[in-house]
Amino acid sequence: MRVIGVLILCLALGLGQVGTAPAAAADQENLENLKYRLSLGFWQDVARVHLRLIRVGPERYRAEFSGAAQGAWSLLKRWLPESYESEMALEGGRLKPLLYREKFHNKGQHISKEYRFDYARGVLEIWRGVDGRKPVLDWQGPLKEPVYDPLTLFYNLRLGALGPVTPGKTLTVALIPNPEPREMVVSFGPETAQGRKVMVSVKSGAAAEDGPYFIFANPQKVPLLAWVRVLVFGKLSGQLLNPGEIMKEGLPAPSQLSRHGGENR
Repeated sequence: MRVIGVLILCLALGLGQVGTAPAAAADQENLENLKYRLSLGFWQDVARVHLRLIRVGPERYRAEFSGAAQGAWSLLKRWLPESYESEMALEGGRLKPLLYREKFHNKGQHISKEYRFDYARGVLEIWRGVDGRKPVLDWQGPLKEPVYDPLTLFYNLRLGALGPVTPGKTLTVALIPNPEPREMVVSFGPETAQGRKVMVSVKSGAAAEDGPYFIFANPQKVPLLAWVRVLVFGKLSGQLLNPGEIMKEGLPAPSQLSRHGGENR
């Protein structure tokens, strides 16, 4: 159910079996592992999702988003496994996407998509695979910077790479095409007792593609609570379960990892 991915990823709020997140490899470091509980209408805890950030090398990072439906909801086909993953490079205080992957189910098929960012040639490629078959080139176009996948955008917002956030400010950011051009519009409201109000929508051409999504975010711009209206069920919402593990401002140096819930290995 891809709307769940957008709900958390859009600043932003998937689904296979989630247990304890695996430890980073010996040459990698876990920086953050956020856990969300999803509710749908009257039904509580219909799914859990994880959002992880891993340092994979000098100035190189990988973000991973995955989750699992809970209980009887796992029997529904629309809740079959999904995952999102972005490989990023930190350059000039900004994270640049290098490779972005999606895995989801659509009309009974298991789809994998891979966005390859070739900055040397100025080309963006979309590779697509169906039901485990080898991916083939599905689309190619000019790579116009800056452009972001949802995960890279999420962490750039938290780094402050897109400028200061003040009440009343609206950001319009180019997202990776699908292959139609897309934009994410993020509107920041006032601070409240529940957090800063944020509204997010995704537009493709002149039409709204997703949203609006309503969010309460903490000072690090992490969604504490997010929701969207859906047909039949009324409201789909996600709540952060472990706010104490939120990474502080910026990307910590290796010597700081133990303070941020990461692992020195």
